[in-house]
Order: sequence, then C-alpha cells, then structure tokens
Amino acid sequence: MNGAQWLIRTLKDRGVEQLFVLCGNGLPPLLDACLDFKLNIVDVRNEQAAAFMADLYGRLTRRLGVCVVSSGPGHTNALTGLANAWWDGGPLLLISGQSTSTTRGMDHFQELPQVEMAAPVCKYASRVPNVESLVTDLRNAIAASTSGRPGPSHLTIPADVLSAEVPEDLARRRDRRPAHVAQHAQGDPCLVREAAVLLAAAKRPVAVVGSGAFYADAAGALAEFARTTDIPLLSQIWDRGCVQEALYQYVGTTNAELNGAYGMLAKADLILTLGARIDHRIGYGQPPVCAKNVKFVRGDFDPDEVTRVVEPEVGIVGDVASVLTQLTAAWKRAEGTAHTQWLSRVRSAHGKLLDYWSGRGHEDACPVPPIRIIRELQPFLDQDVTFLLDGGNIGRWAHMLLWNRHPAHWATCGASGVIGWGVAGGVAANLARPGKPVLLLAGDGSSGFLLGDIETALRFGTPYVAVIAHDSAWSIVVDGEPAGRHAASFLGELRFDKVAKALGARGVYVEHPRQLGPAIEEGLSRNTVTFIHVPTQLGGISTWQERNPA
Repeated sequence: MNGAQWLIRTLKDRGVEQLFVLCGNGLPPLLDACLDFKLNIVDVRNEQAAAFMADLYGRLTRRLGVCVVSSGPGHTNALTGLANAWWDGGPLLLISGQSTSTTRGMDHFQELPQVEMAAPVCKYASRVPNVESLVTDLRNAIAASTSGRPGPSHLTIPADVLSAEVPEDLARRRDRRPAHVAQHAQGDPCLVREAAVLLAAAKRPVAVVGSGAFYADAAGALAEFARTTDIPLLSQIWDRGCVQEALYQYVGTTNAELNGAYGMLAKADLILTLGARIDHRIGYGQPPVCAKNVKFVRGDFDPDEVTRVVEPEVGIVGDVASVLTQLTAAWKRAEGTAHTQWLSRVRSAHGKLLDYWSGRGHEDACPVPPIRIIRELQPFLDQDVTFLLDGGNIGRWAHMLLWNRHPAHWATCGASGVIGWGVAGGVAANLARPGKPVLLLAGDGSSGFLLGDIETALRFGTPYVAVIAHDSAWSIVVDGEPAGRHAASFLGELRFDKVAKALGARGVYVEHPRQLGPAIEEGLSRNTVTFIHVPTQLGGISTWQERNPA
C-alpha cells in the first residue's frame, strides 16, 4: 500500500464521500487510488470551483469538504475557497500536489511556497515530508478543521510521498472516526444562572445568532428559548442559519439597510450572542450601532470566540444547543417574565420597512424590478428546496424580503461576502442534500465567474435551477457612485440562457414577470440544469428609495 492508497482509504473510512478535484502535477497516484477504493471524484474545470464546492458542502452538511488540486497555479486558484472557509468557519481540507521532494529548492516544476501561502487562513497547514508523517498530518488536519470553531486546513503532499510504500504497521491501522463537526458540551451551570438573571433583568435584550448555533444543531433549542423568553432574535447576515421556521421572535438579519429591526440594537441594554462574532456586522459592539453601556452575554463552543473583540459580562463555553437548553431551564425555574412588549416594539420597527416596500415594484414591466423577482421566487422557498444566494445587489433584495426565517438549507456567500461561487455551488448542494431540488438566485456579475461548470453539473447528474438577475452592471457599486461618475461598474450583455444551451443545459429567457414563476416550477421538475435569464431593472435599494419616496 502506498501513501496515496492509505490516504484515500483513510478519508473514506472517516466518512468522506467525494473529492472535489482538478487533476494535474503531483496528483496521479492519489487519483489512481480513488479508483482502487471507489471514492467518488467530482472533477471540475477550475480549481476555484473545486474549492467553492468543498467549502459549501462542508458548510451545508457539517462534514469535512475535501478539495484536491495540483501544484503551483492549481494551488493558488483554490485559495479563495480556502479563505472563504476561514472567514466563515467551515470544515474544509485542501490537499495540493507537489513535484518530488528530491528536487525541492532547485526550481522544480511549479515550485512555490504553498504551505506558507495557505497557512495564514488555515487552522492547520503542513508540507508532508515523508509517508510516516502522513498519518499524523492527516489526523491533525481533520481534527483542526472539525473541532472548536470549524475552519480550513491544508496539506501539500509531494508526489514521492504519495508513491512511497507505507510501513506495514501503519497500513494495518484504521481510523473510522467520522470527519464531521460534532459539538457536545454543557455550559458552566453557575455562569448559565448568572446569564439567565441578566437576561431576565434586562429591559431591552436582543439575541444575535450565528454559525455556531448551526454547527451545534441548535434549531430546536433556539425555538424553545425564543418562545419562552420573547427575546427578539437577529441572525448574522451571511452566517449559517438554524431558524428553521418563521418564529414570531425572529426579526431578520444584521444589516441596517435591509432590516428595520437592526436599528433597535442601539436601544438594547443587553445583547446575547449565540455562536456569533461581534464584528462589523453589529458595529463591533460599539456606538452608534450598539449602545455605549450595553452589556454582552456570550455563548460559544470555542473558548477563544467567547472573548473575541468584546469581553462579555458573562461568557459561557459550551455548544450553543446545550447552552440554550440550560438558559431556558434556568429562566423557567426563576419564573422569568417574557419580554413581550419589547419584542412588539422591535417587530414594529421590522415591519415598517417591509410595509414601505409592500406596495412597490409590482408593475408588469420588463426589465423586471428586482423586488418583483424576489416576490416571484418566494413561494418556492416554502417547499423543501435548497436555496443558494450568490450576488451583491440581488442578494440584498433577497435578504430584505425573504428572511422571515434563516434555515440550515439556505446558503449564502458566507462572512467574506464573496461572489461567483453559485454555479459551482449548485453541484455541491445536490450532493449535500441528495434528492432535494436546488434553486440558485444570482446576479449576472456573479454568474460569469465559473460558467464552464454548468457542464460539470450536467456530467455528474446534479440538476438545479438558476435565476439570473441580469442588469449589465455591478449594481451594488453603481448604487454608491455619484451620478455620471461611473468607473469599472458596468458590464455588457451576456445571454445566460444561450450560454446554458450551448453547454447542454436548458435556457429560458423571461420577457414578462409572470413567466418567471412557471419557469422556475418547470425547471425544478426537470432532471437537468436550467438557467433562467431575467432582464432586470438597474438599481439598488437606496436608488429605488430615491425614486419612490415614502
């Protein structure tokens, strides 16, 4: 058994079901081993696509996503996906090939300091020096990616290490521990009681829920806590979600332009963070977004996260599901009074913005108002559809109107705000939730990044429907530019329906807003990839507000 065979056998033993791959220098032994052990290979047309697929797969399933690329430029192409997993805390392993070790330092083919480039955005990164070290390095990489706050790891494995014979004693060892995120640890009971007292005594508490709640599988515990306390819930925009249903206490995402309830953070006297970072999305916990004297209570599985950026009044280390269950029990024992009146005020602020938009953008016009696209798409999200959102401007409209919940089977770019992952993401979403239809909403700028991987989706039988809002611009940028002062923000027309057809998929061109709903419905019923090109009116939310004053 050589190093590559041991590696693939171990990944399969640990529950890895496929590798997202682009072949090249240093990889032949590894890919050949996949044939020996029947580990599925999803091979793509751009390493960025492979990294985005592995990243999204991990963030949807809580299981390790594995990306395999060649050396040099193959490695550098994958770094954006690796960095995305770093920003968002997703379990990902990037394996990069390398020419043989014996010529390292002699300018061998595609020589590059791969580990040094990846390490700043990894929890663990190593160049595997020999086949004996492969065992330790793989174990360390998987442990780092799936423990604490999840995140990416990287291994550069030279070709000679993959081809080397594994010592017999190592070859006999098997490791079948699942490579997935599993968080189970109760919080300190004394700290939980202290937190419950602060929450009950607060006049205007708000809870902010982040990806840590998703990785703890906290949906049930969160719903019970919310119904018991009536504390308003916000979810971090772009984080993984676990608000599976339209809870009365849930008031949207953390963004001032998209959520009328966001401004109430400035009135809160206590903010409870649940697996959520205190970062730019909530003003770093400082004025003007948050009140000067606001108190923080934090719960997180990773001890480093509990005190990151802001030192809380009470910091509880434990998985979010357990901490919420404990807080709810402590609240009930103390017979806490629900914050119903305060919740009503927050909901009223949330509703005012939605009321403002409720009568706007209904016209039967083409190009279609972006808000009308969201309304036509909305009914399909009441089904068990995996929903992907990839785009700046159209993404903002979607976050404003669709986020009456934030379920685990909806996915966005993640905390980086990256665009361009959606075309590849449709493949990963199919593999993450087999048998469930996939619906992608994307802008035309975002969709241009990885168009060739429409063919990848067809080749692997991973159908999805893509609704492309086409306004020939980087609209979120245009929205912020002064009139007549546009620079590098407009695009030409690209007929996504025709491109899809040329690659073997279905293409649909929308000429009237009422065609969109039926086109989505038909696409979801087809066992193929469908791209729906929607000519879209130019303009972001602020531009539309100027055109349509209250």
